[in-house]
Amino acid sequence: MYNAHIVYKFKEGMLEQGVSVWKEAVYSKITQAEGFIRVQLYTNGNEMMAIGSWEDKSYAENFMKTGVFKDLMDTFGDFLEEVPLNKTYELRYFESKDSSPKY
Repeated sequence: MYNAHIVYKFKEGMLEQGVSVWKEAVYSKITQAEGFIRVQLYTNGNEMMAIGSWEDKSYAENFMKTGVFKDLMDTFGDFLEEVPLNKTYELRYFESKDSSPKY
């Protein structure tokens, strides 16, 4: 499994608008993407972290080639304090008490 993390730092008071824009721009597209496993969105203060899990790296790369990230950044406009931080990880171990909860 391959995980891509993107951390967005928003200007003061812009987080909720950023969450709304992200959900509109990404959520419905990612859930239909080939190789998609799950997506999670976390917030803390003025930061938002999106974690996408994929069957392998090629699926995440193909999803990014659709232009979804570019479109998202265009829509964010002046919401962001700085350029998003992108990190990727290969899953080494996973344990879960229950199936994925939905919020």
